[in-house]
Amino acid sequence: MNIEERIYQLCKKLVVLGYYPFQVKHIMQTVIGKSNTDQANSAEQLKLVNVLEDYEKLANDFFFAYSK
Repeated sequence: MNIEERIYQLCKKLVVLGYYPFQVKHIMQTVIGKSNTDQANSAEQLKLVNVLEDYEKLANDFFFAYSK
């Protein structure tokens, strides 16, 4: 899986976990300064993957903590 596919996968997961698409775009904008990953270089894309994975972990933790 390449990095663009990973970003797409993480964005889809965040929406499934309860984030709105505009929130995901805002996260992307905040991290890389762009809402389109096509314009990001590889370092920015890697940073975005790391941040999106952190958000995914937070969302999973929240989901499991409050679904009991």
